[in-house]
Amino acid sequence: MRLETVTLKLPPRLLSEAGVVAAGQDVTIGHLVRQLLAREVQRRLHPKMSNRADETLVVALQALLARDMAEATGWDDLDRRLARHGYTLRPAGGGIALHKRSCGTRVCKGSELGFAYPTLLRRFRMTMPDHPHGDLGMCFAVDPVKGKVADFAYKEREKHHLAVLFEAAPDWASLTEVLRKRGYTLRPQGTGLAIYGAKDGRHLCNTATVGFRYRKLVKRFGAAMPGHRHGQKWLKRNPVIQNVDTSECDVIDTEWRPLPSEK
Repeated sequence: MRLETVTLKLPPRLLSEAGVVAAGQDVTIGHLVRQLLAREVQRRLHPKMSNRADETLVVALQALLARDMAEATGWDDLDRRLARHGYTLRPAGGGIALHKRSCGTRVCKGSELGFAYPTLLRRFRMTMPDHPHGDLGMCFAVDPVKGKVADFAYKEREKHHLAVLFEAAPDWASLTEVLRKRGYTLRPQGTGLAIYGAKDGRHLCNTATVGFRYRKLVKRFGAAMPGHRHGQKWLKRNPVIQNVDTSECDVIDTEWRPLPSEK
C-alpha cells in the first residue's frame, strides 16, 4: 500500500504519551495514528447500519422459507431444508439469525421471519446444537389442548434430550465425548456430578435431575469418573468370579435411597 507523507504538529506531552502507547503495542506512532484515523473516518463516512433487515427482503424470505420452517421436524431437518435455498441458521446472542451459506453474510433475525429461537426451541424440544444460550437443561412438556409449554420442570426423564445420551453411553469416555460434541461437559459437584455448558462454563443442572445420579453411573460403568474425588469407596472387589464375563466390582451403598425414576 502506497503511503503519503503528512506532517503533524503535536504538543510535547501528547507526543510523549503517544510514544508510550505505541511502544506498549510494539508499533510506531505513525501506525497508531493511521489506525485511529481510519476508524474515525469509517465511523463518520460509513455509519453502522441498523441491525434490522429491509422489510421488503424479509417479506420475500418469509414467502420463500415459511413452509420449510413450519414443516421442519428438528434442527437437522431445518438445516437441510434451508440449505436447498442457500441459507443457514446460526446463533445470534440469545436468539438465531439467518445467514447466506455461500459467504456467511447475515440476512435477518429468526424472529423477523416469524420463527424466534424460543419458538423453535419448544417445537423441537431441544436446544440448537452449539447454541451458547437458552435453557439447555429444561424438559419441554407441551399442553396438547392449549399448545403452550405447560411445565419446564424435570418431571419426565424420557423426554429430556440429554437422558438419551446418558442411556446409550457404555462408559465414562463415551459419555464425556458425546456430551462434548453437543456442547456440554461433566464436572464433579460435591459427591455428585453436574452438567455445564462447554463454552461459557455455566451450570445447567445436576445429572440426578436428568435421571442419572452419580452413584447410578458408577454402578453401571463399574468405575468412578476419572478425576472425581468420590466414588472409589463405593466399589468393592467381587470375591467370587465365575468367569471372565462376571463383573469384578459391585457398588456398596447401604444408605443410598434411589430416586423414584430409578426404582
